[in-house]
Amino acid sequence: MRLSAIAAGLLICGLNASAGMTAPERLAAYETALSSGDPLAAAAFLKDGEARELAEAEPQKAAALLAKAEALKDLKELLAMPWDDAKANQLNQSLSIRIDTDRPLPKMGIGPEPEKLLTWLGKYQPSYPATKKTVLKKAIRQWEVVFGTMTDTRSLSWGQASMRSGQAVTVTKSAWEGMVIRERNSVIEKMIQADPKFLIYNDERLAAAKSDVAVDVAVRAVINSGALTPAQLAQLSGKTFTEQAYLLGNFFDGSDVKVDPVLKAKINSARGSLPQEVLPAQQRDLLGSMLNTAVARELAGTQAGDRALAAFPGGLKIKVAPLSGGYSSYDPASGAVILDSETIQQYMRMKGYTANSLMGSPAQVAEIAKYMSPAVVYESAHKMQADWAAKQGVYKPHMQEDEIEAMSLEGLYTTEKMRKDAEFDRILTSSRDFSSYAFKTLEVGTEFKTGRSKRFATTVRQRYFSGLPSLDAAASQVLGAVTEELDRRSALTPSEKASIDSTGLNQEEALEMSPAELAGSVGEIQTAVLAKIQSDLSRLGVYKKHYNAAEMENSKALKSLEAGAAPEPGAPKA
Repeated sequence: MRLSAIAAGLLICGLNASAGMTAPERLAAYETALSSGDPLAAAAFLKDGEARELAEAEPQKAAALLAKAEALKDLKELLAMPWDDAKANQLNQSLSIRIDTDRPLPKMGIGPEPEKLLTWLGKYQPSYPATKKTVLKKAIRQWEVVFGTMTDTRSLSWGQASMRSGQAVTVTKSAWEGMVIRERNSVIEKMIQADPKFLIYNDERLAAAKSDVAVDVAVRAVINSGALTPAQLAQLSGKTFTEQAYLLGNFFDGSDVKVDPVLKAKINSARGSLPQEVLPAQQRDLLGSMLNTAVARELAGTQAGDRALAAFPGGLKIKVAPLSGGYSSYDPASGAVILDSETIQQYMRMKGYTANSLMGSPAQVAEIAKYMSPAVVYESAHKMQADWAAKQGVYKPHMQEDEIEAMSLEGLYTTEKMRKDAEFDRILTSSRDFSSYAFKTLEVGTEFKTGRSKRFATTVRQRYFSGLPSLDAAASQVLGAVTEELDRRSALTPSEKASIDSTGLNQEEALEMSPAELAGSVGEIQTAVLAKIQSDLSRLGVYKKHYNAAEMENSKALKSLEAGAAPEPGAPKA
């Protein structure tokens, strides 16, 4: 009874020391309030240095409380972002990695069934806007939103499956309500195959479908333009639009098919590369070597570019290779920035370059260097982060804060280059309607310049990396799993502990894991390594200091750039 009264007092008095409660009383109240998912208690506990210091007398208890508090803080901040119907699928991705069977939030009653989030919201944020609550229902894939209110059963069939063959699937409302968001998304992916109307639940597939339609329209326009010969039209007859786009690229190559250059660029950017446009391994290696020098020239003299170059004291190390996703990546093992060969080949197709013409033309290489230089700046930030983590000796998984820092540096570079380098401006601007890379590069530059640090950070979290955990989300997930495992091991015999440690994963292996991988592998990691990771993530101030310093440096650089934005007479156009 006494504890309940204390907890109530904390809530009424704003959860702080001024309530006249002792630190032990406040700590006990925090434990009770956090177990039920109280976000006010989470905020108060994170600010209550005296109570946190007292909790640290029992490290396992302190870590468990911190995991809960960080998870609640992260959820509250996520829901406070400006969500609307257009962003519902991004919110879906953000919630799917937070509300699942093995995450911290369900242990406080927020899941794993997604509708429990609505119950929690009604209890702790009763004034949450109705419009945002509607978006939230779409994001969690509530049955009534996806299927309507007129049925409690949905039969699905796709491919060769049919209800008669017994290969199709029937989903009931009761079964759906027992699924986590991840499982609901998987069912919807199968539904898309049977009914395109469900494409609205997958932005990537919807965008791809719209792109296909746009290319098909361009192909039809060329076919109907009267510019093709009867023989060429005969080759196109009966082919899919993808095959037709490839054949048209062949017709365009080395000939004078008189059609709108915009149509040519749209088709060439979307089709596959012709044999002469493909960069084989040997030429990719050579191009990477040539780009080391060419990109360095592009970066030098810009604020972000000079910082990127400083991250590679031995000189840039660029490789060109196919990537399964994204336009670039940083490889910590080799210390190299990898540029996606298909992104480069797409640009070559748009410009009419071949592999041989590129290898023999310094001007074409310089053009590719300008085009891909923002990606190198972006990846240089990832190298700086990896170097910082290695120097600090801390566990640092891939998080949204990493991408905010990297995209800020890229945005700063693009902003400065667009103002000072007319050729850079021309290359990126002329490509934006045909290349998702060019479009995104220019969008990031504009968003960084106009959004300022806080708004830009929200854009990165929502638009570009909604499926990546924030620092708080990653810390809460790993802390919770590690603490539970250490608690379990405390009850083991010395021989049982020794057996785990003799065969368990070491520190080098554990530090390379994502939060989800680490949380799912805690039983296979050496005890000392778990304790070290627990200690790292109990001191988030170390991480936040790094990210805040990067944010301040980028903001200061943008202000100085704007202060001197007026071009001098004769300078390149802004």
